[in-house]
Amino acid sequence: MEPLLPVCLTAALLAGFVQGFAGFGSVLVALPLLLTVLDVRTAVPLGSLVAVSINVVMVARLHGHIQRGPMKTLIAGSLPGMAAGAWVLKDAPDALIKGILGAVILLLVAQSVVSPAPRTAPAGRFWAVVAGFCSGTVGVCTGANGPPVIAWASRQPWRRDELRATLTFYFLLTGLCIVTVQSTQGVVTRQVLTLFAWSLPALLAGIKIGGACCGKVDERTFRTVVLTLLGLIGTSMVWQAAGTALR
Repeated sequence: MEPLLPVCLTAALLAGFVQGFAGFGSVLVALPLLLTVLDVRTAVPLGSLVAVSINVVMVARLHGHIQRGPMKTLIAGSLPGMAAGAWVLKDAPDALIKGILGAVILLLVAQSVVSPAPRTAPAGRFWAVVAGFCSGTVGVCTGANGPPVIAWASRQPWRRDELRATLTFYFLLTGLCIVTVQSTQGVVTRQVLTLFAWSLPALLAGIKIGGACCGKVDERTFRTVVLTLLGLIGTSMVWQAAGTALR
């Protein structure tokens, strides 16, 4: 148990840095590290609390940049998506859903590289509904609701603060729902809360460092980093799905 606290602090620091820089990715960074020293029923709620805390701080800093119209459309699409996800969950295996989602993300990344999003194009309401619906569906099925919304947002003609703020607010709303459900199921234990409290200083330090680094790069570099993270997420999902299928 000796490496438990150092690993949790490292996960919190990296999660804060990535979220502070890009506006997403905290759970994707923290969870694999936490799972090396914690069981799933402890690591997942701890990661969820870390993500919600990060998003609270980020929303407080960036609330003036939130694109409220698209946000409402995303939420409107997510609600029926969650209902559909509950239905899909009965039959479709997680590996298949992750594989399809990963492939779609990689296609979107490739499209963005070949044909970058125009800087004056309005945010498409139809595709916002589609992204929200896919996010709700996949979120219920696999717990990874971020990629569809991130892939959609990366194609919008927003500046980096607008992109970070809108993604952060969306993930804050959905994260609060997730933590509420976890609490009602009894997985937010005293150990989870204790580790979370110990991780807060590292978490806040990571957010500050990530935000400072984000301010030092230009818009093109920022979008390149976002697309790179998306590519890694998509590749990871396809790899996990393939590995499960071959077992």
